[in-house]
Amino acid sequence: MDATCVILAGGGSRRMGRDKLGEEIGGVPLLHRVLSSLKGVCGEVLVAGDAGPCPPGVRRISDLRPGRQGPLAGMEAGLSEASFPTVFVVAGDMPFASAALAAHLVGLVAGGETRAAVPWHAGRAQPLFAAYDRGVLPVVSAELDAGRRSVNGVLERLGRVEYVEDLERFGDPALLLMSVNTPRDLEAARRVG
Repeated sequence: MDATCVILAGGGSRRMGRDKLGEEIGGVPLLHRVLSSLKGVCGEVLVAGDAGPCPPGVRRISDLRPGRQGPLAGMEAGLSEASFPTVFVVAGDMPFASAALAAHLVGLVAGGETRAAVPWHAGRAQPLFAAYDRGVLPVVSAELDAGRRSVNGVLERLGRVEYVEDLERFGDPALLLMSVNTPRDLEAARRVG
């Protein structure tokens, strides 16, 4: 598809206590699992940040700002480097990322009026597994310039955000949107996958 996938890999893994993106589930490092799940969805894949082993053939990019400023800074870097007008953003610690759901979200943004397509699960938005129009970059940069680092805060300022709630048709939403942040999360993911 004519979309860029930005895998966020710049976190400090504080809750895990070690680099989580190199941790294996089913014999495959987390970062590689995300890539293999989504490689058919996007024509270009960028890894934003320096955590985890970078898969071959994937371009690693750095944040535009000094210091670790969170996922929003990784999004800013990805949006600024994206070759395609639709950008799919995914956290690198989501071992059960769904290509079908990602393609659906990308399709909602590509060529339309929607500026972002975001899953809605368990009463909240899931902005780190979402599609964005590359034109949202100025809003992301303005938030960071103002010292705000909330991705949900960006969604509030965008307008024309489509929240997707019928996630069950793609599988178990709790599993598809699972993030591995702690050793307990890692063990739970290993039991599944």
